[in-house]
Amino acid sequence: DPSSYLPHTLLLDLHRHGRLPFDACLKISLALTTALEHLHEHGLVHRDIKPSNIIFVTGTPKLADIGLVATMDATMSFVGTSGFLPPEGPGKPQADLYALGKVLYEISTGGDRHDFPELPTMLRDDPQRRALEELNEVVLKACDPDVRTRYPTARAMHADLELLRAGKSLQ
Repeated sequence: DPSSYLPHTLLLDLHRHGRLPFDACLKISLALTTALEHLHEHGLVHRDIKPSNIIFVTGTPKLADIGLVATMDATMSFVGTSGFLPPEGPGKPQADLYALGKVLYEISTGGDRHDFPELPTMLRDDPQRRALEELNEVVLKACDPDVRTRYPTARAMHADLELLRAGKSLQ
């Protein structure tokens, strides 16, 4: 029924559940790095990655609001959402990875992107603390203010997430 339809977005999950468990964060971030890798390999960038632009289709996270997708070499207007934009602005693959890092920060901590990089004190007592600290290493690298030390590609970010899934440490 279109009048009562409510899309299942990552933002909706955050409102309903607060921060998500480590396994859910990992599954979502692996799926989205795969999607970004595909976009970037085809010379495209998303330009507005945020929880409300991540929709679940049969349980799989997908990038939505594709109206802002553009070629990397296009002359573009400055678009994006405050707090998800890197210091250099949108339009490059590293900017998409920065925004994804902020999304990962929000879903793994329950915090607001503007609070980054502060970790909530409640994590001290969390049984998943060690795994979340490892995930935070990915977030810190994705959101580094210096684009030269950020993940160079979605594939590189995906590789670190795969290491976490295999139970290995990034620290």
